[in-house]
Amino acid sequence: MTLKHTLLLVCLCLAAVTGLAAAASNTIPPSGTVFIGEQGLDISATGVAANTNIVWYGTSGNIGSAPSAVVFVTDPADFYVSPALFSGKTGAWFTETGNTLAFYVQNPQISIRVFDVTAGFEVTKSTVWVPKGDTISFQVDNNVYIIGTTRPGSAGAPITIRIRGPNGVEYSAVDSFSLTNILVNSPTYMTGPVWYTGDYPIGNYSVWAESTGNDMNDNYPQEGQTISAKVTFLMQSVNPLITPTPTTVRTTTSTTLPTIATTRTTVPVTTVTTPATIIPTTVPTTIPPTTVPPTTAPGFGWTIAVASLGAAALVLAARKG
Repeated sequence: MTLKHTLLLVCLCLAAVTGLAAAASNTIPPSGTVFIGEQGLDISATGVAANTNIVWYGTSGNIGSAPSAVVFVTDPADFYVSPALFSGKTGAWFTETGNTLAFYVQNPQISIRVFDVTAGFEVTKSTVWVPKGDTISFQVDNNVYIIGTTRPGSAGAPITIRIRGPNGVEYSAVDSFSLTNILVNSPTYMTGPVWYTGDYPIGNYSVWAESTGNDMNDNYPQEGQTISAKVTFLMQSVNPLITPTPTTVRTTTSTTLPTIATTRTTVPVTTVTTPATIIPTTVPTTIPPTTVPPTTAPGFGWTIAVASLGAAALVLAARKG
């Protein structure tokens, strides 16, 4: 058998198992639970006969008293839990004849959580960035799991995880993990690390989950009931909360100054020769008169002295005579 035929056989087997599980999930046991929005249910085993009434006595009503609501059942093998008839009327429903408990009506609930397994955080309203290349896991909290645990032959409650990426592209699988008709049997379903984001384009993504069992998501498309609130995030390599520091680039701006026309006039230069004024610098000096002895010839002094002595002698001699 070739690989192509093997893969085809596996796909057919999976489709058959899914079909059987979906078929078995519509059979309601006595005193079982049905969810608002489910259609095509077989409630024959609950004691409800064709063309009879089922009644609801309210949340605190007494069985056998006047019912608060009455619903006519045409075919118990093809029963529809209509939102128009059963919204706000959850709890026990009884057969009108004999007041026998037939089943319980419950409001479906579903929510989804997204985890970045690589970085170890949950994607929330305050953490809306997933680094490209990280691996993601999903957790679906629900109450429809009892479809798989209480209904005979049911393999689980079918849930679909929806992912919408950039440009509105929706994914039915991530890597090798199928996101459609996942069968759950517990109030908390965890996929484990199934989505390696490195192979997917960057951009904004939305993730939500839907309870698809017996078309309840189509018949009762209420957020938090059959469709979870969306978890949105941006997948890219750079954290959008980090603002890059702006780089200051010094720009030299060339300023053009207005051109002023200048006329150069040649002025003839006249050289004037000015005669230098000579100021006499002779300063008259007053020299006190100095008595300079007359210049005497050598030996002349002695001659005068002797003559003087002679004259004096003559004068003395005359006086004596």
